[in-house]
Amino acid sequence: MQIDTGTGRARLATPSDAAELVRLRALMFDSVGVDTSGPHWRQACLAHLRENLGGPRLLGAVIDAPDGSGLAAGGLADILIRPPGPSLPDGRSGYLGSISTDPRFQRRGYGRAVVTLLLAELQRAGVHRVELHATNAGEPLYRSLGFTERSGGLEMRLVLGRAGI
Repeated sequence: MQIDTGTGRARLATPSDAAELVRLRALMFDSVGVDTSGPHWRQACLAHLRENLGGPRLLGAVIDAPDGSGLAAGGLADILIRPPGPSLPDGRSGYLGSISTDPRFQRRGYGRAVVTLLLAELQRAGVHRVELHATNAGEPLYRSLGFTERSGGLEMRLVLGRAGI
């Protein structure tokens, strides 16, 4: 499946897109002030994408840069399998992440095309609930696609090893 923006075509990512997806992921982290200087996460991410991208649990969507310089935009979708519950009877959910457009190619609808393709593929895979963490810049796009703030509990995080556990 592909989504045409008029200026670029979103396509499913392949393991050969992994290095560029890591670059775009770093741009996304940089945009929210996360330090991306360490090389170890990049190497681990590259290996993870090469091994899992296009498999049963990790989807990617990308748009090739119009000038041939790599990728203009990309994003990832994890298919998560959890124990079934009242709001998730089959236990399948999706998580969108690493949605990023190279600053040289922003404001062309590329982010929307990437997210739209990922949502279509998640739906095709039988996923009915999708979550994400939005940046301030991405929030209007996600709201326009129907995403709303999560209810039903406070989202919290624990980094093991830092909490004395």
